[in-house]
Amino acid sequence: MLSPDAMEYFNTLMAGKFLATQSKNEKVNVVFIATMKAHDDRTLIFGNMMLRKSLKNLEDDNRVSACVVTSSLKSYEVKGKFKGFERSGKYFEEVSNIPVIRYIAYGALRSVGIIEVEDICIPLKRPMLGLISGIAATHISSKKVLPAGKMPPNVMEKFERLKAIKVIATKEDGYPKVIPVLCMKAVDPNTLIFSCGSSPNLLYLKDGQYVAASVLTMDAISYQVKGIFEGFKRSGPAKIGRISVEEVYSSTPPRPGERIA
Repeated sequence: MLSPDAMEYFNTLMAGKFLATQSKNEKVNVVFIATMKAHDDRTLIFGNMMLRKSLKNLEDDNRVSACVVTSSLKSYEVKGKFKGFERSGKYFEEVSNIPVIRYIAYGALRSVGIIEVEDICIPLKRPMLGLISGIAATHISSKKVLPAGKMPPNVMEKFERLKAIKVIATKEDGYPKVIPVLCMKAVDPNTLIFSCGSSPNLLYLKDGQYVAASVLTMDAISYQVKGIFEGFKRSGPAKIGRISVEEVYSSTPPRPGERIA
Protein backbone atom coordinates (compact mmCIF):
# COMPACT_ATOMS: atom_id res chain seq x y z
CA MET A 1 0.00 0.00 0.00
CA LEU A 2 1.43 3.38 -1.02
CA SER A 3 1.81 5.98 1.72
CA PRO A 4 0.65 9.57 1.06
CA ASP A 5 4.32 10.61 0.64
CA ALA A 6 4.96 7.83 -1.87
CA MET A 7 1.91 8.84 -3.90
CA GLU A 8 3.05 12.47 -3.84
CA TYR A 9 6.54 11.57 -5.11
CA PHE A 10 5.27 9.31 -7.90
CA ASN A 11 2.91 12.10 -8.93
CA THR A 12 5.69 14.70 -9.04
CA LEU A 13 6.21 15.49 -12.71
CA MET A 14 9.92 16.28 -12.49
CA ALA A 15 10.95 13.29 -10.33
CA GLY A 16 13.04 10.45 -11.74
CA LYS A 17 10.87 7.35 -12.17
CA PHE A 18 12.20 3.97 -13.29
CA LEU A 19 10.67 0.62 -14.18
CA ALA A 20 12.61 -2.65 -13.87
CA THR A 21 11.50 -5.77 -15.72
CA GLN A 22 13.11 -9.12 -16.46
CA SER A 23 13.30 -11.35 -19.50
CA LYS A 24 12.41 -15.03 -19.78
CA ASN A 25 16.00 -15.87 -18.85
CA GLU A 26 15.77 -13.43 -15.90
CA LYS A 27 18.05 -10.71 -17.27
CA VAL A 28 17.00 -7.35 -15.86
CA ASN A 29 16.18 -4.18 -17.76
CA VAL A 30 15.60 -0.71 -16.24
CA VAL A 31 14.24 2.36 -18.01
CA PHE A 32 13.21 5.90 -17.14
CA ILE A 33 9.43 6.44 -17.52
CA ALA A 34 8.36 10.07 -17.19
CA THR A 35 4.63 9.22 -17.30
CA MET A 36 4.55 6.88 -14.29
CA LYS A 37 2.17 7.98 -11.53
CA ALA A 38 0.09 6.71 -8.64
CA HIS A 39 -3.59 6.23 -9.47
CA ASP A 40 -4.41 5.26 -5.88
CA ASP A 41 -2.61 3.69 -2.92
CA ARG A 42 -2.58 0.25 -4.58
CA THR A 43 -2.01 1.10 -8.23
CA LEU A 44 0.76 2.61 -10.35
CA ILE A 45 0.12 3.43 -14.01
CA PHE A 46 2.45 4.43 -16.85
CA GLY A 47 2.28 5.35 -20.51
CA ASN A 48 3.38 2.92 -23.21
CA MET A 49 5.51 5.32 -25.25
CA MET A 50 8.81 4.40 -26.90
CA LEU A 51 9.08 1.18 -24.88
CA ARG A 52 10.92 -1.73 -26.52
CA LYS A 53 12.64 -4.32 -24.36
CA SER A 54 10.30 -3.60 -21.46
CA LEU A 55 7.27 -4.64 -23.52
CA LYS A 56 8.78 -8.03 -24.37
CA ASN A 57 9.82 -8.56 -20.77
CA LEU A 58 6.31 -7.77 -19.51
CA GLU A 59 4.97 -10.45 -21.84
CA ASP A 60 7.45 -12.97 -20.41
CA ASP A 61 7.19 -12.09 -16.70
CA ASN A 62 4.71 -9.84 -14.88
CA ARG A 63 6.92 -9.29 -11.81
CA VAL A 64 8.21 -5.69 -11.77
CA SER A 65 9.81 -3.06 -9.60
CA ALA A 66 9.32 0.71 -9.80
CA CYS A 67 11.35 3.44 -8.14
CA VAL A 68 11.01 7.19 -7.74
CA VAL A 69 13.78 9.60 -6.72
CA THR A 70 13.08 13.32 -6.28
CA SER A 71 15.49 16.22 -6.73
CA SER A 72 15.80 16.37 -2.92
CA LEU A 73 16.79 12.66 -2.86
CA LYS A 74 13.50 11.43 -1.40
CA SER A 75 12.84 7.94 -2.68
CA TYR A 76 10.51 4.95 -2.71
CA GLU A 77 10.76 1.54 -4.35
CA VAL A 78 7.65 -0.51 -5.14
CA LYS A 79 7.46 -4.22 -5.89
CA GLY A 80 4.40 -5.40 -7.76
CA LYS A 81 2.69 -7.29 -10.57
CA PHE A 82 2.01 -5.96 -14.05
CA LYS A 83 -1.72 -6.42 -14.75
CA GLY A 84 -1.81 -5.49 -18.43
CA PHE A 85 -2.37 -2.53 -20.75
CA GLU A 86 -5.50 -0.41 -21.14
CA ARG A 87 -6.16 1.33 -24.48
CA SER A 88 -9.16 3.33 -23.28
CA GLY A 89 -10.86 4.06 -19.98
CA LYS A 90 -10.00 5.81 -16.72
CA TYR A 91 -6.29 4.92 -16.60
CA PHE A 92 -5.75 5.89 -20.22
CA GLU A 93 -7.49 9.23 -19.69
CA GLU A 94 -5.49 9.95 -16.53
CA VAL A 95 -2.12 9.45 -18.23
CA SER A 96 -3.29 11.30 -21.36
CA ASN A 97 -3.80 14.40 -19.20
CA ILE A 98 -0.24 14.47 -17.84
CA PRO A 99 1.27 17.77 -19.12
CA VAL A 100 4.47 16.12 -20.40
CA ILE A 101 2.44 14.06 -22.91
CA ARG A 102 1.57 17.21 -24.85
CA TYR A 103 5.21 18.02 -25.53
CA ILE A 104 6.56 14.62 -26.58
CA ALA A 105 7.19 14.70 -30.31
CA TYR A 106 8.20 11.05 -30.68
CA GLY A 107 5.12 8.85 -30.95
CA ALA A 108 1.67 8.95 -29.42
CA LEU A 109 0.41 7.30 -26.26
CA ARG A 110 -0.43 3.75 -27.34
CA SER A 111 -1.76 2.34 -24.09
CA VAL A 112 -1.38 2.59 -20.32
CA GLY A 113 0.26 -0.08 -18.18
CA ILE A 114 -1.15 -1.02 -14.78
CA ILE A 115 0.92 -2.21 -11.79
CA GLU A 116 -0.66 -3.72 -8.70
CA VAL A 117 1.41 -2.68 -5.66
CA GLU A 118 2.54 -5.55 -3.41
CA ASP A 119 5.31 -4.07 -1.26
CA ILE A 120 7.07 -0.74 -0.71
CA CYS A 121 10.30 0.43 0.91
CA ILE A 122 12.48 3.52 1.26
CA PRO A 123 15.78 2.57 -0.44
CA LEU A 124 17.91 5.61 0.46
CA LYS A 125 18.95 6.10 4.08
CA ARG A 126 20.50 9.45 5.16
CA PRO A 127 21.09 10.45 1.51
CA MET A 128 23.06 13.67 2.08
CA LEU A 129 25.60 11.92 4.31
CA GLY A 130 25.82 9.11 1.79
CA LEU A 131 26.35 11.55 -1.05
CA ILE A 132 29.27 13.25 0.69
CA SER A 133 30.97 9.97 1.66
CA GLY A 134 30.31 8.54 -1.79
CA ILE A 135 31.96 11.45 -3.56
CA ALA A 136 35.07 10.97 -1.45
CA ALA A 137 35.12 7.19 -1.94
CA THR A 138 34.70 7.31 -5.74
CA HIS A 139 37.10 10.21 -6.35
CA ILE A 140 39.42 8.69 -8.94
CA SER A 141 41.23 10.87 -11.44
CA SER A 142 40.40 9.98 -15.05
CA LYS A 143 43.16 9.37 -17.52
CA LYS A 144 43.62 12.03 -20.18
CA VAL A 145 43.78 9.42 -22.94
CA LEU A 146 41.23 6.62 -22.57
CA PRO A 147 41.26 3.30 -24.43
CA ALA A 148 38.47 2.37 -26.81
CA GLY A 149 35.60 0.56 -25.12
CA LYS A 150 31.86 0.07 -24.78
CA MET A 151 30.72 3.44 -23.41
CA PRO A 152 30.90 6.44 -25.76
CA PRO A 153 32.32 9.64 -24.20
CA ASN A 154 28.89 11.29 -24.00
CA VAL A 155 27.52 8.36 -21.95
CA MET A 156 30.54 8.43 -19.62
CA GLU A 157 30.01 12.16 -19.10
CA LYS A 158 26.37 11.63 -18.03
CA PHE A 159 27.43 9.17 -15.31
CA GLU A 160 29.97 11.76 -14.09
CA ARG A 161 27.26 14.32 -13.29
CA LEU A 162 26.54 14.71 -9.58
CA LYS A 163 23.06 16.11 -10.25
CA ALA A 164 22.03 13.15 -12.39
CA ILE A 165 19.86 10.36 -10.93
CA LYS A 166 21.39 6.88 -11.16
CA VAL A 167 19.94 3.47 -10.38
CA ILE A 168 21.00 -0.18 -10.56
CA ALA A 169 18.61 -3.03 -11.34
CA THR A 170 19.20 -6.48 -9.92
CA LYS A 171 17.01 -9.34 -8.66
CA GLU A 172 15.61 -10.28 -5.25
CA ASP A 173 13.31 -13.22 -4.46
CA GLY A 174 12.49 -13.70 -8.13
CA TYR A 175 11.55 -10.04 -8.70
CA PRO A 176 13.58 -7.36 -10.47
CA LYS A 177 14.73 -4.67 -8.04
CA VAL A 178 15.62 -0.99 -8.59
CA ILE A 179 18.19 0.55 -6.24
CA PRO A 180 19.07 4.27 -6.30
CA VAL A 181 22.81 4.97 -6.30
CA LEU A 182 24.03 8.38 -5.16
CA CYS A 183 27.56 8.20 -6.58
CA MET A 184 28.40 6.33 -9.79
CA LYS A 185 30.99 7.14 -12.42
CA ALA A 186 32.83 5.66 -15.38
CA VAL A 187 36.53 5.16 -14.67
CA ASP A 188 37.09 4.01 -18.26
CA PRO A 189 34.84 3.11 -21.24
CA ASN A 190 34.35 -0.44 -19.93
CA THR A 191 33.90 0.11 -16.20
CA LEU A 192 31.41 1.77 -13.85
CA ILE A 193 32.10 2.14 -10.14
CA PHE A 194 29.66 3.15 -7.41
CA SER A 195 29.50 3.78 -3.69
CA CYS A 196 27.29 1.81 -1.30
CA GLY A 197 26.72 4.84 0.95
CA SER A 198 23.03 5.31 1.89
CA SER A 199 21.91 2.37 -0.29
CA PRO A 200 21.91 -0.75 1.92
CA ASN A 201 19.90 -2.65 -0.71
CA LEU A 202 23.04 -2.74 -2.87
CA LEU A 203 24.21 -5.56 -0.63
CA TYR A 204 21.75 -7.78 -2.56
CA LEU A 205 24.25 -7.70 -5.44
CA LYS A 206 26.31 -10.86 -5.92
CA ASP A 207 29.64 -11.29 -7.68
CA GLY A 208 29.18 -12.36 -11.29
CA GLN A 209 25.55 -11.21 -11.41
CA TYR A 210 24.11 -9.62 -14.56
CA VAL A 211 22.91 -6.09 -13.74
CA ALA A 212 21.59 -2.98 -15.48
CA ALA A 213 22.36 0.64 -14.59
CA SER A 214 20.52 3.75 -15.75
CA VAL A 215 21.36 7.45 -15.58
CA LEU A 216 18.89 10.33 -15.95
CA THR A 217 20.15 13.90 -16.28
CA MET A 218 18.31 17.06 -15.29
CA ASP A 219 17.71 17.79 -18.99
CA ALA A 220 15.86 14.45 -19.33
CA ILE A 221 18.56 12.51 -21.18
CA SER A 222 18.85 8.87 -20.14
CA TYR A 223 21.10 5.91 -20.95
CA GLN A 224 21.09 2.30 -19.80
CA VAL A 225 24.23 0.21 -19.35
CA LYS A 226 24.23 -3.56 -18.85
CA GLY A 227 27.04 -5.75 -17.62
CA ILE A 228 28.47 -7.97 -14.92
CA PHE A 229 28.84 -6.96 -11.27
CA GLU A 230 32.40 -7.73 -10.22
CA GLY A 231 32.04 -7.31 -6.47
CA PHE A 232 32.89 -4.77 -3.77
CA LYS A 233 36.21 -3.43 -2.57
CA ARG A 234 36.87 -1.35 0.52
CA SER A 235 37.80 2.30 -0.01
CA GLY A 236 38.40 3.80 3.44
CA PRO A 237 35.14 3.43 5.40
CA ALA A 238 33.10 2.84 2.22
CA LYS A 239 32.50 -0.08 -0.12
CA ILE A 240 32.98 0.49 -3.84
CA GLY A 241 31.16 -1.70 -6.37
CA ARG A 242 32.39 -2.36 -9.89
CA ILE A 243 30.44 -3.18 -13.09
CA SER A 244 32.11 -4.53 -16.24
CA VAL A 245 30.13 -2.99 -19.12
CA GLU A 246 28.85 -5.21 -21.95
CA GLU A 247 26.03 -3.23 -23.61
CA VAL A 248 24.93 0.42 -23.84
CA TYR A 249 21.46 1.69 -24.83
CA SER A 250 19.84 5.06 -25.37
CA SER A 251 16.64 5.40 -23.29
CA THR A 252 15.30 8.71 -24.60
CA PRO A 253 14.64 10.36 -27.99
CA PRO A 254 15.73 10.50 -30.70
CA ARG A 255 16.93 6.88 -30.31
CA PRO A 256 14.81 5.36 -27.52
CA GLY A 257 15.61 1.73 -26.77
CA GLU A 258 18.35 1.55 -29.41
CA ARG A 259 21.60 -0.22 -28.63
CA ILE A 260 24.47 2.17 -29.26
CA ALA A 261 27.42 0.04 -28.13
